[in-house]
Amino acid sequence: MADCTPFRLYVGDQLPDIIRLMYSEMGRKGARVAGNEQGGTFSIALPLGGSLAGSFEVSGKSLVVNVDSRPALLSCGKIETKMQDLILDAKAELRNQQKQNGK
Repeated sequence: MADCTPFRLYVGDQLPDIIRLMYSEMGRKGARVAGNEQGGTFSIALPLGGSLAGSFEVSGKSLVVNVDSRPALLSCGKIETKMQDLILDAKAELRNQQKQNGK
């Protein structure tokens, strides 16, 4: 059973590239991430103990995120905000890569 109400995060037209960059960034930050361009799972050990785990799937130009478990002190709203920040960071990284490649 989900620990938060599923939430939708708009990504846009470059969704496959954004997902690839999200996987990479989450892995760099110590998360375990598995999946493909259509969806996946994540598990993140938190510094103060406990972990955050869930899944996401592509729906149009958005990601639908399901949080399966989280520490009680970590609000669903905070998780949604952090996931949105991750998408914004991935978009910025993609723009930087495109500039470097002359696109």
